[in-house]
Amino acid sequence: MQEIHLFILWENALFKKQEILEDIKKSFDILAMYNITWSKEKFSENLSRFYGTNLPKGSGKEEHCGTGTFLLIVVRCNNPKYEKRDTSKGVQVVNINMFDKKTYYRELTGGGHKVHATNSETETNHDLTLLLGKSVEDFLKENPSFNGIEKNINQDLIGSNKWNSVEELFYVLNNTADYAILRNYENLPEEIYVNDHNDIDLICISYENIAYILNAKKVFNEEYRVHCKTEINDKFAYFDLRYVGDDYYYKLLEENLLKTKVYNKKGFYTISDENYFYTLLYHAVLHKPEFSKDYKDRLLKMNADFKNFDDEENCLKLLQDWLIKNEYLVTKPIDKSVQFNDKNAKKLSPLVYKDDEKIKNIINEKNRLEEENFRLKEELNKLYNSRSWKSTEILRKISSKFKNGD
Repeated sequence: MQEIHLFILWENALFKKQEILEDIKKSFDILAMYNITWSKEKFSENLSRFYGTNLPKGSGKEEHCGTGTFLLIVVRCNNPKYEKRDTSKGVQVVNINMFDKKTYYRELTGGGHKVHATNSETETNHDLTLLLGKSVEDFLKENPSFNGIEKNINQDLIGSNKWNSVEELFYVLNNTADYAILRNYENLPEEIYVNDHNDIDLICISYENIAYILNAKKVFNEEYRVHCKTEINDKFAYFDLRYVGDDYYYKLLEENLLKTKVYNKKGFYTISDENYFYTLLYHAVLHKPEFSKDYKDRLLKMNADFKNFDDEENCLKLLQDWLIKNEYLVTKPIDKSVQFNDKNAKKLSPLVYKDDEKIKNIINEKNRLEEENFRLKEELNKLYNSRSWKSTEILRKISSKFKNGD
């Protein structure tokens, strides 16, 4: 078993270049080496997109690593071994051959993070695609072996200024992120700029990470809004970046949408046909104030066996049965710009929708009954301890004997 990985010696680690290269050759096969220079004005933006986190100009990371030319070393690991290691993202299962070498090279260069290395081939695919515009598969087609020449490249991350085409954008997305398009993809990529709903809805693991990969900018200032735009060929394409845990759908459902995603031959990932039908039905009856004819017609085309889309109660029952079968719940989205049809949600079973108002009323009624029960017990205790009750106790006993025939 072999894997492709990479090391990066940022500018401030290059003083140990020869020593590190000699050590790399003992454990890995070098496939390519690139001296990469990013533009000064784009360096911090490139760094942020590469690591998927906000690293503004002059950040500690930037000063620590340096902003000059850095060395990319692509290697083949012939005996990958995976174990748990404590990483900057918590305990993870990583290729320890790479991870332990990275740790050693960081110590060799004075500590910190002046050396980068991939922990898995998935991470390699992400890094190579952003750095060179090539997936691991396509890279290997062009670089089967190392000719010993270090190539010099003066370019920022792919998509740093704008995307040259829709195909380029989705090529990068396919190789760098776990995502799936939720709906309205029938006319993609041809109509990426304009469709009936004016945006592309994605589900992904991390909003921040995919926004950096897309080089997307927020359209609205509100923190909870996830509506973004990115430039393609001098035009803007708009995206709604839904993410696991945002309650747009139930978290388990969002996770399963990604686990069961399918590759569309047009060049992007979508959710499965079954998930498409039911999440679109969910969207139509719970994310919209009214169940519009547009959605009814689209759903009928997707499921001609269910002919009664004009009966909203039946549609809610159809959705409810699917939610119960899969143990999914109905949740109110964190994104407040998403409409929520509370009226329809309240028609659903408590098994799928925990109506806050209904639960509150049940709790209030329970509290009222407990208070009433406590009050009655107090009244009974007062009665039992009263003189009149004690004085008639003998008469009650005599009366009880006569009733029993004693």
